[in-house]
Amino acid sequence: MSLQRDVRALLASARSALATGQAGLGAVRTALLRPRRFFRSSPYGDSLAIGIGVVLLVAIALTVGILALGVVFDATIDATVTVDNPDRPDDWVCKQLGGDADSRMYEACQEPEQIDRDLGSMLREATSGFLHYGFLGVGLWWLLAAGVVHVGARAAGGGGTIRDSLTVAAWALVPELLRLAVGISAIYYAIENTTIEAASPEAFRDELLVAFAGIETPLLVVSVATIAWQWWILRGGVTERHDVSTLAAGTVAGAFAVITLLIAV
Repeated sequence: MSLQRDVRALLASARSALATGQAGLGAVRTALLRPRRFFRSSPYGDSLAIGIGVVLLVAIALTVGILALGVVFDATIDATVTVDNPDRPDDWVCKQLGGDADSRMYEACQEPEQIDRDLGSMLREATSGFLHYGFLGVGLWWLLAAGVVHVGARAAGGGGTIRDSLTVAAWALVPELLRLAVGISAIYYAIENTTIEAASPEAFRDELLVAFAGIETPLLVVSVATIAWQWWILRGGVTERHDVSTLAAGTVAGAFAVITLLIAV
């Protein structure tokens, strides 16, 4: 009997977790497709804590995307470049201290002045230095969107608090995941279908320009679609959380859409 009770309890917990997950996914779908209903009736649309969680998830996704971009470079670029050897001291050090076999600099100065390195690996290492921009960029976008929404709603005669503006702006971040996924996929496709020889820094730059020329238009289309989707969410959120007309909310959301579109192009 005890075993049966444990099994029933386990199944009940599993059903409860599944129902909670389905409810969460349903809320996300409503936020993205029917934002007015979401911000009017869903408890998720009234929770700044959940909004902050959404911001963190998007920031983590962008950080992972930066890492993925480095992996793309490493996997698709098969070229070597000649660089200064980081393990060899500067020339002036070797001239003064590297000639004496008893000097502690002697062995290091025997290293070659330049070495060949895999370009893909170098680019992967370089992208890892930009990981902090995942959180910084998302955070700045969120605060800017919330600021524009709050000031615009107040100018339109609406109510609501900065908490409402932050919550609405947080959910408007979610479409950025579309732009991120398409962007990484497009870069992978472009480099995979271009021969990168990198005979010189100038040649490498020109080869990248050629590779990316074919994806500029698709990326712009995706950026416009992302911004339009964000406008839709902001419009619904401003209408419901700041109690303004649909026209006024659309104008407020449009002001931010113009700003992001100018940045995108």
